[in-house]
Amino acid sequence: MLSESKEQMTNEGFICVSRSIVSHWIWNNPVYFQRWVDMIMMANWEDKEVQIAHHQLTVQRGQFVTALHSLAVRWSISRQAVSKFMVKLSDDKMVDTLVYGKVTIVTICNYDRYQLKNGIAVDGLVDNMVNSSVEELVAQTNNIIREKEKGKKTSDEVFSQVSLKPDPPSGMEGEGSLFDERFIQFFNSKMKGKTIPSIRGEVLGKKRKQSIKARMREYGKDAVAQVIANAAESNFLNGGNVRGFIASIDWLMKPGNFPKVLDGNYNNKNTKFNNVHDRTRRSEATATSSADFSKQF
Repeated sequence: MLSESKEQMTNEGFICVSRSIVSHWIWNNPVYFQRWVDMIMMANWEDKEVQIAHHQLTVQRGQFVTALHSLAVRWSISRQAVSKFMVKLSDDKMVDTLVYGKVTIVTICNYDRYQLKNGIAVDGLVDNMVNSSVEELVAQTNNIIREKEKGKKTSDEVFSQVSLKPDPPSGMEGEGSLFDERFIQFFNSKMKGKTIPSIRGEVLGKKRKQSIKARMREYGKDAVAQVIANAAESNFLNGGNVRGFIASIDWLMKPGNFPKVLDGNYNNKNTKFNNVHDRTRRSEATATSSADFSKQF
């Protein structure tokens, strides 16, 4: 939910959202998608003169002026979470940011490509982009069909019916057992032949399931699947380090470790890099305790 803030926007007019967004990572996380749409609505639809620190500044079409603390209040999250989200958008070339004194000027990249100006689409390549996205989705669907024929399962298939709702009361059949079955099947298939231990049994423990679902709520199901895939291919997390540390499902789902694995911090790199950073990563890997998973999500 977006909270009220001093930053106001008009309720008139509209914004355009390309259908191709359904194949973008931001679509898979409802919270991220809501924030992204909110930013598009905050952007100016025409150039506007504003006063910043006694200076007259032109905020151009597709830009808006804000501050991290303002967005934190608006989105009811911490400033650190806002900063992390903005970096993620910037890395994907979705926004550009310019710090100007105590405020930040945010530019929505490709704003004119997707938004209408005077009732006419600015960029004639939009239709081609949509067609390309459709072709890409068809290709992805065909790949999934081929994987099914080989008896394999994709991350989408594994998690497609997994809900983030609370599990049913103990002893009842349904969502809880389905989540356990699908997740364990996916994780163990990725760790087959790896040093990282597979999940034993057919049921996830309460704390383990809480941490897994918490990461799904924060980052999305695809991110959880990617972390597992990254860990499976990481020599470091499979014991290829000085202390012989081996990751586990609980270590991977720890709040402090999950984003690092997702960002590829433990991916295989050249030997020189590994030697330089091994000590730091070793200390990170061993900084866990049972208390890390005691919080109720």
